[in-house]
This record gives sequence, structure tokens and C-alpha cells, in this order.
Amino acid sequence: MTLKPKRYAEGLAKTPPMGWNSFNTFGCEPTEELIKQSADVMVKSGLLEAGYRYINIDDGWMADERDSAGNLVPDPQKFPNGMKPVTDYIHEKGLLAGTYLGCGQKTYGEKPGSLGYEERDAQLIADQGFDLLKYDYRELPGDPIGRGVKEDYVTMRNALMKTGRDMVFSICEHGKSHPETWAQEIGHMWRTTPDIKDSFDEDINWGWSINHIIDETHALHHYAGPGGWNDPDMLVVGINGLNDWLGPGCTYNEYKSHFSLWCLLAAPLLIGCDIRKMSEETKTILLNKEMIAINQDPLGIQGHLLKKEHGIDYWVKPLANNDIAIGLLNRFNEPKEAVLSLSDLLEDGNYLMKDVWTNERKELQSEWISKTLKSHECAVFRLMSKNKE
Repeated sequence: MTLKPKRYAEGLAKTPPMGWNSFNTFGCEPTEELIKQSADVMVKSGLLEAGYRYINIDDGWMADERDSAGNLVPDPQKFPNGMKPVTDYIHEKGLLAGTYLGCGQKTYGEKPGSLGYEERDAQLIADQGFDLLKYDYRELPGDPIGRGVKEDYVTMRNALMKTGRDMVFSICEHGKSHPETWAQEIGHMWRTTPDIKDSFDEDINWGWSINHIIDETHALHHYAGPGGWNDPDMLVVGINGLNDWLGPGCTYNEYKSHFSLWCLLAAPLLIGCDIRKMSEETKTILLNKEMIAINQDPLGIQGHLLKKEHGIDYWVKPLANNDIAIGLLNRFNEPKEAVLSLSDLLEDGNYLMKDVWTNERKELQSEWISKTLKSHECAVFRLMSKNKE
């Protein structure tokens, strides 16, 4: 098979996509009522105003079998009116609609997969009015001999192109084949790891903790940029251990650190909690406009790990207008002092410094940043150059 280096929907995802996805809370049980209620809350809560635009329906929206013509059919119990009225409702709210297909014989929820039906299924979701496709890879006994991961995603990319509708194409093969090395010409975001768990340090079953995902993704910064992003998976902020299968939950500081690091990583920000029931603490994290601005910075440079020293991770993310974001993460279960020399990062000392979480703002008066960090806390500073380009 010839792999065409042609970019699909090139004008999309110039900054990391932001939105909400049904899976982390509702698994394979999305419903029309849930999706419409979540769209309502996205607008009323201020999430849309903050930049979250996508309402993504994950696995489980389709019936157990295709119809007699070979088409996927929405589950009549979950989506009794079909999918088009749902996407219309989402669009009327000023939002965008995302959907899910299985790259294989079956989805992980045991629904029909799209292997061999790529053009038919791509046209279906285009006709339904979707703006984003998450295409989730699964291997099963009986797969065609010589089946290739990259080739499968090229096939669906070509099918999407044939529909004439531009969609963000989310490549979800869980990092197994290092998609960062080949996905830029095929999709707009690519998963770098197995599924995230609602846990700061502990891997659970097949899923990885927040820290494990950070350790895998930080070195991939040179692959990301406008139109194509490393995807360390959806956010678990605000789930609070409510789903046993997802993990025990995190503290408020750990969720802040999780969000901070996803912003520094220029990662897609897809909320996974039940936004209809967000606590004020959860809103404080997800609606932090300064953190979101770092994530959505137009330069599109993924932050990188400058160094690890005495249990502290030191992060740097270049921003537009000569600004710089600095992250200090305490990996320890106790308070630690973080100290970072700025001499190699700044051309001069002509900067203002803002603590993104406390909003404290002051002149940068030395070549050092220091802060006592609580257990698992990530402090983030924006250094704002007075010498704007």
C-alpha cells in the first residue's frame, strides 16, 4: 500500500483541541440525554467561554450489529432519535461534536468496528454532522494477516478526505507503534500512552498513572506543533475516585498538577469528569484562564523537561512575545524546596513574573526562582518579557 504524505484538514487544531469526552465517567454508556445536558452545562458553566468547544461521544453509541445494508446504527435505547438531532443540538449551542469509531473488527465495548467499512462509516459520521473522530485501535484474533497500524489510519484518513467534511482526526493506538514518528501527516493528535487512570503515582491494570504518562510523553516535545499534538489522554480532574475501575482519585493539589502539566505539554484538554456535577475546586482548576493561555499559546511549542533534581522536575515552555512558562513539580510525598537558575533561559532580567495559580505578580529581581512546594504540587510561573517583539 502506498502511503500518501497528504495532510487532512490542514486548517484544524492549530492549538490543542479543548472539550469534554464521555468515557472517563460514563464508559461505554453515553446517551442522548447525557450529551445534551453536558452541552447545556458546557455553555452555562463558562467552559465554552474558556475555550472548551468539543462535546465528544465515546464508545457505546452504536447498536450491537450493523443493519442489513452494512451501516452502523445508533443504539435505539441510548439515542432514540438518531445522531443528527444530537449534533444539531450541540452546534446550536455554539459547540462542536465529536464521535468514536473502532479501528478493528470490534470496539472495546464490543460494538462493530470499522475495519473494512472505512468509507461507509466515514460518510455516515460526516452525514451525521460530526467535527472530530476518535479512531481507537484494537487487535483481535482473526485480523487480516499483515494488518498494519499506520496503514489502517491512512485508510481512514483517506476515507474522511473523500467525504469532503473536515474533522479533527484523533489517532488512538495507545502509543504502541510510536505514532509521534508517523502521525503528523495523517491526523491532528495521537495518543502517546495506554489509558490514563485517576491516580497520581499508581498504575492500575492496563492503565497508567499521571506521573507515568508524564515520564513517557515529555521527551516527545519535538514532534508536536500547530496542527498535530502529542495526546497523553483525557483529563481526570474532578473524577475524585468515583469510578472504581478508573482509580482511587487524586488530591486537589495533584489535580492542579495534572492540569498544569497537560498545559505545559501543549496537550489536548478533554475533560473527563461529569461536568454537570463539578465542584468549585474542579471549576477553579479547569477554568484557570492563565493556565489555558499557556496551553493554547499560538507558538504551539510543547514544554520540555529541563532537568530532574532532588525529586523536583523543572519544566520550560517557550511562549509568544518572548514570554516563558516555568513549571516546578514536587514528586515527593512531603514539602520540598525548588530552586531554578534563570541565567541560561533569559536574555536579560527585564521580565515580570506571575504565579499562575496564586496570581501574585512582581518584578523579576534575581536570576533565581525558588518556592517551597507541597507534596505533589506543581507551581507554574509566567515570565513576561518587557521587550515584546
